[in-house]
Amino acid sequence: MKPTLSLKCPARVAFLLFAVMFTPLVVSAQKHGGGGGGSAPKASAPAKPAATQKPAGGANKPNTGSKPTTNSRPTTGGTANHSTGGTATHTTAGGTAGHTTGGTTGTHTTAGGPANHATATGHTTGGATGHTATGGATGHTTGAATTHATAGAGANGGKPAGAATHADGSKSVTNSRGDTKEVNKTGHTTAVTTHAGNKATFNSHGGVSTIHTAHGATITHSAGGQSRAVSEHRDANGHVTRVVSYGGHGRGGYVEHGYSRGGHEYMRRTYVGYGGRPYAHVYRGYYYHGSYYYGYVPGYYYGRGFYGWAYNPWPAPFAYGWGWGAAPWYNPYAYYFAPYPVYPSAAFWLTDWVISQNLQAAYAASAANAAAANAAAASSAPPAGYSGGGSDQGNEDPAPAASNTAVTLTPEVKQMIADEVKAQLAAEQAAASTSSAAPAAAQPAAANTDETPAALDPNLRVFIVSAPLDVAAGGQNCSLSSGDVLMRTENTPGDDKAVAVSVVSSKKEDCASGSAPRVQVSDLQDMHNSFREQMDSGLKNMADNKSKFPNAPDPGGHTNPDGQAAPDLTAANDVQTQQQDADQAEKDVQQASSSGSGGN
Repeated sequence: MKPTLSLKCPARVAFLLFAVMFTPLVVSAQKHGGGGGGSAPKASAPAKPAATQKPAGGANKPNTGSKPTTNSRPTTGGTANHSTGGTATHTTAGGTAGHTTGGTTGTHTTAGGPANHATATGHTTGGATGHTATGGATGHTTGAATTHATAGAGANGGKPAGAATHADGSKSVTNSRGDTKEVNKTGHTTAVTTHAGNKATFNSHGGVSTIHTAHGATITHSAGGQSRAVSEHRDANGHVTRVVSYGGHGRGGYVEHGYSRGGHEYMRRTYVGYGGRPYAHVYRGYYYHGSYYYGYVPGYYYGRGFYGWAYNPWPAPFAYGWGWGAAPWYNPYAYYFAPYPVYPSAAFWLTDWVISQNLQAAYAASAANAAAANAAAASSAPPAGYSGGGSDQGNEDPAPAASNTAVTLTPEVKQMIADEVKAQLAAEQAAASTSSAAPAAAQPAAANTDETPAALDPNLRVFIVSAPLDVAAGGQNCSLSSGDVLMRTENTPGDDKAVAVSVVSSKKEDCASGSAPRVQVSDLQDMHNSFREQMDSGLKNMADNKSKFPNAPDPGGHTNPDGQAAPDLTAANDVQTQQQDADQAEKDVQQASSSGSGGN
């Protein structure tokens, strides 16, 4: 009997219809991992991409793929991390992408501070070298098992602390202060760059040779322990201002300003620190082979008769007492210089005057004698070029007798200097006769017209060194100091704008007599200018004290407007400020060169 569907059970009918319609949906849900029933197994959700594998420019979230080392914080500046062939994690502060190549597993953390860096295995190409770079740079290493760690910014914004060895065996050593010292393969310091920006070079004996300060001055050291700082500035008109200061107490310096007058270029030099008040000299520019050289212009011309009296022999030799026996500057140089016992003419007196002025300058410039020079400043004469006064003590207290043959500065060399004095007396007498009391009339400037400077005049060959100077002779560096005597052996400079000279007389610590260095023409011109200034200061001393000399006529004369200039009122402050900067740079370099290891 066939079963029949009873319509009397509506509930059963509804259930059957529901089951027929819902069964396909359940099967489909189970096939695709849907949550159809509590006992059905869930399919694994796809793994989220690790934060370290996000492409650059993704969400600005910290890298959570590795934990940075202590005190090292990952930045949120869009750091991108890429891993090729492995699972290394590279966190870089400062927004620089890190790259790991070669399958090495490790954590490389780079921080932006001076000491926060860690290298585990690191990112490596071709070997097991880890290179950790901080401060935002990506480290790249190739090679064998060497770890090179470079810290970030050092103290005071200096260079990273550490050491790097170069191929020639030298190395660069940077301390925590940020000073970098260059050390050669024998362990001697050759150069220093301080965290403040001062740069120094060292000579073969381990002493400082030159310092370039952060404020633009250049400090030079001579072998005799003397130092000079120089800075230059050119204005919109092309005129140069130069500040020169000397190390040591009481040394002072000068300031130069270029200017135009009467169609010619001039320079005013204001000396400070000598005698307690500034004074100025004037120099006229000479264009020669592409450079300007400046020649001294006298500020006063004497009468013709006075020049003739100074040039010609006196009726009889005249004894003069200088009073130098007790002077602090004299005894240290007694082996080198002795004044004439008597003077046959003013030219020989002026010779001893000029030499004494330079030796006083050398003494004052010596670091070893700075304290004594400062103590004697009130009673001793100012150095070269000081207008008025001087070291003349009158005719009392004559210096101890000394034989000229017993000193280094021989009578023959002094005779050469006396001949130069006479030549300059004759030239100045001729200039005085053509000079007027009115300034020179304006003339069109002769552009690019060469005019031989006095330093290259074939008739002028002997020069007295007037300021510390470092030169090279026979492949070795040596120094010249005030009072050394040179003879020029060439008339035409080379491409280096220098000429050969012979050292005909020198002090113990300076270049040996007979050595043949090359000297810049500009330095020889400075020596000649100083010689003229000192000679004129000696003439003024004789004119002001003519009663102390035999048959001295009235000096007469007139001012030379072209040689007149008021002292620069800011010169003293400029020299002092530069010397303070130089002193600070010296201390900075000393501290940098003595810190750390690997230097001398």
